[in-house]
Amino acid sequence: MIKDYIRRDLKDFTPYHAPLKEYDVKLDANENPYLHDEIVINKVKEWLDDCNNIRRYPDTDCNELRNALAKFWQVEKENVVCGVGSDQLIDCILKVFLEPGDKVLMPAPSFSMYKLATKLNRGIPVEFTLNEDFSYDVNKILNLYNEVKPKCVFICTPNNPTGNIMTIEDIEKLLQKIECPLIIDEAYSEYIDDTMIGKFRKYDNLIVLKTFSKAYGLAGLRVGYGIASKSMVDAINIVIPPYHLNALSQFLAKIVIENSEQYDKKIKEIINNRKWLIDNLKEIYYVDKVYPSHANYLLIKVSDANIAAKLEKHKILVRGYGEQGELANCIRVTVGTEEENEQLIKVMKKY
Repeated sequence: MIKDYIRRDLKDFTPYHAPLKEYDVKLDANENPYLHDEIVINKVKEWLDDCNNIRRYPDTDCNELRNALAKFWQVEKENVVCGVGSDQLIDCILKVFLEPGDKVLMPAPSFSMYKLATKLNRGIPVEFTLNEDFSYDVNKILNLYNEVKPKCVFICTPNNPTGNIMTIEDIEKLLQKIECPLIIDEAYSEYIDDTMIGKFRKYDNLIVLKTFSKAYGLAGLRVGYGIASKSMVDAINIVIPPYHLNALSQFLAKIVIENSEQYDKKIKEIINNRKWLIDNLKEIYYVDKVYPSHANYLLIKVSDANIAAKLEKHKILVRGYGEQGELANCIRVTVGTEEENEQLIKVMKKY
């Protein structure tokens, strides 16, 4: 009975699920594996001691967090919009710009939420395939843009799950031709120490998305944000729901960005761990290729398509992509701590 009332275009829609699994080593979601600094933890304990922080509604405009982010990036508060992860901002961007049937241009393979959110907002996803080595082809993107005339364009850099980047120069080539909103997803840009944020004043249609879920280790609190022109931020705020980001998430993200130097050390350690992991993966006979990565994860081509399931039996979680599609026989492995990486390699060598 209820199915009769579901939108016709969603009756066969498969929602996103991330199954909960037991683990000893979790390397499947690109999270930061390190503990937070003591100064951050102590601030949280102080915050929890004041019961008003929990029983009162959060600041619906995230003023303190936006002020902290504006100071960090040397922009105005009016250029910052916060969301429940960057996922919510992706949804809100599409919600405010798309009419039913509008097209959205996005890379493939890439972050699945671009396609899901487009469909949920009655848009039509149009994917441009990456090159064989997963690099971006600017001319291909511009040709497709001119052909389909999309309402929005997504670029993910470093791209998830492939780890490659689009250079600032190439993104500017796009911005010189693309007039619709261009969303640059920089969820992993802390690992390359580069960003498009400095360009938003020049390009009114540019929005840069960032997150606290990856390098800053707040995946459990779901804090994302975007930086863009005031006109772009004002447009997105039309559809941002009230009280969307809870008070603890706002507070802790503010403390983290104010103590970002503590996380810089961990970012460097993860980059060093990534090099060690690459060297050791290449010694495993069924590892056919380790793709270059600018992020905290590695895409790995394997001849043993069942290795993800085998690792799971040892309570080591990695992301497997099956035997079909653009990522056939690939796994994605988050770069963990030294101990986690060693345990992964040890078990992989058993097979």
